[in-house]
Amino acid sequence: MADPDDGVVSSGVEIVTVEETERLLGKGAEAPFSGEELRYARARVDPGRRLAARLAAKRAACRLLGKGALEREVEVVRGEHGPPELRLAGAARDRLRALGAGRALVSLTHERRHAAALVVLLRDGA
Repeated sequence: MADPDDGVVSSGVEIVTVEETERLLGKGAEAPFSGEELRYARARVDPGRRLAARLAAKRAACRLLGKGALEREVEVVRGEHGPPELRLAGAARDRLRALGAGRALVSLTHERRHAAALVVLLRDGA
């Protein structure tokens, strides 16, 4: 249980298989990924792993945000040398605010067969 003084509204973890993500892409299901996410992943030697981690982040964020938040409204962006960040749009951004959170943090990891993401929703000023 989150301590009300720590600024955490909620947190969640999601794990997906790289195979599932590659299968989705093979069927032309690029819809949950932004052009920036696809370009980033495809510029690496292991795009399936990179996209699987992003899919895990999108699913974790949508589960935390609840009704109306769509995977395509959650984008994982990365600075030149910085950690990944979540960019929320539309209903996902509205739900973040409705929950009393001001930002969402994300941590990604992947290995050969699985990828995972941790998403933490924080109150403004936390």
